[in-house]
Amino acid sequence: MARPIADYFPGILSRAAQMAKFQGLINDCSTAARRKEMIMTARMGDLISDDECALLIEAYGLETA
Repeated sequence: MARPIADYFPGILSRAAQMAKFQGLINDCSTAARRKEMIMTARMGDLISDDECALLIEAYGLETA
């Protein structure tokens, strides 16, 4: 039997809070290159997934940074 959807909410909310904190750190970076470096470093350290990495790069417009 599948788990009730409410069982997933704590994990989802926790991850959203972690990502919000990480985005705050990204926002404190002074250059686009530094933002991209921080995102890529987090990805290499397995702190964010490939999908999260791609979404952050796109959201910040860092494709060419």
